[in-house]
Amino acid sequence: MAIAVGKNVHGVVLQPREIIRPKVAVTATTSSQKNDVLKSAQRVISTHRKVLVALRDR
Repeated sequence: MAIAVGKNVHGVVLQPREIIRPKVAVTATTSSQKNDVLKSAQRVISTHRKVLVALRDR
């Protein structure tokens, strides 16, 4: 018999949250570099929106 450690959602036991720190610091000095970083972040968020919302709401 397994003891559930985390929250049970749809038959899957979620483990406790773990903070993952960034491995690389992003530095942008020019406005074009800042725009590139912003567009990349927006692309990641829009691509993985469902996963990010599910992680936020768990």
